[in-house]
Amino acid sequence: MLEDEGRIVGQIAMHPKEFEGKCIGFVNLFYLIPELRGKGCGKQLTAYAEDVFRRHGINEYHLRVSPTNEIAIRFYEKCGLTKIREEQHQHVMWRMGKCI
Repeated sequence: MLEDEGRIVGQIAMHPKEFEGKCIGFVNLFYLIPELRGKGCGKQLTAYAEDVFRRHGINEYHLRVSPTNEIAIRFYEKCGLTKIREEQHQHVMWRMGKCI
């Protein structure tokens, strides 16, 4: 959770996961309230996740994002994530990842 003046403004949920025979980190929830987007709070959440993964010996993490969510994709790319592939779930999603 990310708080600002006592209120929750962002949240990240993550866990280790097996992917193609190796253990990676997986971010299954990344949320920041709209009025704080573009103000560095998302980078704080990303830095927190990367720190937790590193402390647990995980050197790569992934997440999924809708290919229509261009704002999120640009943010993830600025953080160093790259598109790995498209995946079909209930609809097409991009798997993005980063080695840390």
